[in-house]
Amino acid sequence: MKTGLFTRAAAVVLVAGALGVATAGTSSAAAAELSLTYSCQFSVAGTHDVPSVISSPNLPDSAAVGVPTEPASASVTSTVPDSVRNTLWWIGGRSVDGTLTTTIAVDNAGSVQTQTSTLTIPNTPVPSSGTFQVVATGTLPSLTLPNAGTTSINLGNADLALTPRQENGDPTWIGVVHVPCTVKAGQSTKFYEFQVA
Repeated sequence: MKTGLFTRAAAVVLVAGALGVATAGTSSAAAAELSLTYSCQFSVAGTHDVPSVISSPNLPDSAAVGVPTEPASASVTSTVPDSVRNTLWWIGGRSVDGTLTTTIAVDNAGSVQTQTSTLTIPNTPVPSSGTFQVVATGTLPSLTLPNAGTTSINLGNADLALTPRQENGDPTWIGVVHVPCTVKAGQSTKFYEFQVA
């Protein structure tokens, strides 16, 4: 019942995931950005859509077969609706923090790897009114790509673990809330594309 009561607030920081790779030995890198809306299924509040912007400043221009890539930084910025903020405020949440675990599919010339990346949501104040933004940051683990050819990074679904906190920093009575979310249908999930040789 606690989880159901708070599920709308859990949509606060969706995003879909921190995505980016940097090739070891690559002399240059590229930036990428993609806007996506995630759809979250809640036990009481039904479906809630959360618009998010995923970005990375250091994706690879290219990669080499069998050479592990280096992790790259990435961030997800989500706009929290006023209705969600209101729920947070009502349960005593004056700030939020947690983690966002997301899946991505790396299509390496027809061979698909599924990766998991966990981003950190730093403690973020919850305002008394209006929308606000929450930023999650993290890295993607190293990839070893077996095939030469075009390789794409595609964003996947996510799981949010969110802790609302009281004014004194203690968790609210709701505790940690886990909410599964999916990329809303009809959107392109291709985040970036590069060549492997």
